[in-house]
Amino acid sequence: MAQNSVIKVVYTEDIVRDAVRTFVWRRGIVGQKRLWIAEVAMIALLLWNGDRGWVATIMFAIILLPPAMIAVMWIAHHRNTVGKYRRMRTPDATLTLRDEALVVASDLGSATIPWSTLTEIWERPAYWMIFIGPNQFFTLPLQTVSPTDRDFLRSKVARVS
Repeated sequence: MAQNSVIKVVYTEDIVRDAVRTFVWRRGIVGQKRLWIAEVAMIALLLWNGDRGWVATIMFAIILLPPAMIAVMWIAHHRNTVGKYRRMRTPDATLTLRDEALVVASDLGSATIPWSTLTEIWERPAYWMIFIGPNQFFTLPLQTVSPTDRDFLRSKVARVS
């Protein structure tokens, strides 16, 4: 049976802000466990060693890199995601689910996204984050998305979490 559902969704600033928080937390903190373990080990080594020379200065600079990475990730995604939301004249979009692609349209423009481009869906209670790359996603508010359309979307993406 051919799919051609049209869904009108409405965005809120709370949803897009939460999507940024979720992304930074999952990709930058939870997804980088080894980095944060190394971070704690380096802090412990720096405190235990007590050396205040050039080696300690270099270690301190290295210790600052992961938090700086999180700050840059936060700023970039906040500006992109929340910035797009704020540029919308009306905070809504129309999604069309077709057999071959997902079509997204808002007053900012439109895009046809082949299903093969979607890499992952993160399911949240009020919205989904649909990824088209490891660090690139769009947010889908769920208030008007039927269970049938949700199942169809899940069937088109390999990783759903």
